[in-house]
Amino acid sequence: MTFYPVFLDLRGRRAVVIGGGAVAEQKVLGLLSAGAHVTVVSPETTPRLAELAAAGGIDLRRRPYRSGDLAGAWLAIAGTDDRAANAQVWAEAEREGVLLNAVDDLDHCSFIAPAIHREGDITVAVSTSGKSPALAARLRQRVARLIGPAEARLCELLGELRPELAARVRDPHVRAALWYRIVDSDVIEFVRRGDMDGARERIDELVSEVGPLESRLKPRLGSARERAQHLPLQRQGRAASSLADEETGIVYLVGAGPGDPGLITAKGLEILRSGDVVVYDRLVAPSLLAEAPPGAERVFVGKRPHSSGADLAQSEINALLVERARRGLTVVRLKGGDPFVFGRGAEECEALRAAGVPFRVVPGVTSAIAVPAAAGIPVTHRRLASAFAVVTGHECEGVSNLDWEALARVPTLVVLMGLSALPEITARLLEHGADPDTPAALIASGTLPTQRTVVGTLATLAARVAEEGLEPPATVVVGEVVRVREVLSGEAEGLTHPARGLVSQP
Repeated sequence: MTFYPVFLDLRGRRAVVIGGGAVAEQKVLGLLSAGAHVTVVSPETTPRLAELAAAGGIDLRRRPYRSGDLAGAWLAIAGTDDRAANAQVWAEAEREGVLLNAVDDLDHCSFIAPAIHREGDITVAVSTSGKSPALAARLRQRVARLIGPAEARLCELLGELRPELAARVRDPHVRAALWYRIVDSDVIEFVRRGDMDGARERIDELVSEVGPLESRLKPRLGSARERAQHLPLQRQGRAASSLADEETGIVYLVGAGPGDPGLITAKGLEILRSGDVVVYDRLVAPSLLAEAPPGAERVFVGKRPHSSGADLAQSEINALLVERARRGLTVVRLKGGDPFVFGRGAEECEALRAAGVPFRVVPGVTSAIAVPAAAGIPVTHRRLASAFAVVTGHECEGVSNLDWEALARVPTLVVLMGLSALPEITARLLEHGADPDTPAALIASGTLPTQRTVVGTLATLAARVAEEGLEPPATVVVGEVVRVREVLSGEAEGLTHPARGLVSQP
């Protein structure tokens, strides 16, 4: 059975509660807090209900239920353990068109009461369609840990500012995007510190950044050209030259982290949630893409494994970013790991700069450090490794410009995207003097629930990985630090295991 979730306005409406025990008391208090006029029908009541009746807070009828008790009621609750009585109340409710909830008696309910968490004007209701009130209560407790007094104060502040923002930003679509940007920003941090003036100033900054809509804002802000006229003379020239960019959007190069969607930075998530276009790679988690606004365009430009050549070339990706930004859109280029660690972020920045398109780079958590950490391997260790090097597996295949002799001496070597080139990587290191017994590991799908780790030595790792049949993405770590994994992860060396603890937890 599926119920339609609603919030009812009970102010001044008559509600009847059948029963006077602890459950009925809880329901009565909830109805009173919603402004209902409550009548309780029960031969016996809790002391609290008796006190409310004596004080005139409720109308108490000290007797069993009888037909006609729901006359004039808008809503009723049967809080008894008597299914036969519930059936009688249900029959009258159906005749009179009264909404009825029979506690723990789903067959006699026209509505069910969810588990409620209230904080100021924020109300969150959790329902399991009547199947498990206990689960709903536990989920409500989790919600309560997420939504507290700071969120209530922010809600109150946003309610106060709503008419002002409606006047300052006339376009409804832009205003809706602005609201999301505000609630996804760091405004809440000012509220948590009790700095409401700071929160207002931060919101004003976000409104002022609307850009092309500045000419529609209140006179106190004015257009960019008007504001430039009030600048010192030496700054007016620079301000005037920037006006040409007013109709141009902006491109954000955002690092999405190594795979686990929880490892994107707070800044990256804020920008993703305000994007008009999301241009993303293959390894970006679907749940992370879902954080973009529902109406945002999503463009996949990733390189598929074993591709036949149909993927977009880098020049085409560059052109796509420029074209969308020139429409005046906010473009989020979402890249796995960090944009500047083998992510061609610098190339895209060069193309944007040449096209005169504004851009910003939001660093991400690189797989070079995060994936080994998720497998219990630190890339540095005071006794074992005071330095590490990072290379990409694509540079290890065929003719390579890498200094393999130097890499063979590095305390810790991390190879990203190194699965297909693993036999060649190990062979070259051995050829250039690396010890065959050097510990080595390969981590596939690092930081994800499907993470698997194979541990061996430089001489044995490639064969062990081939036996396991692992799939990319994969990260290779070579060095004595791999031994630390036995201590940090509690797993036996040489075995393959799923990840037992991700870097980020829900």
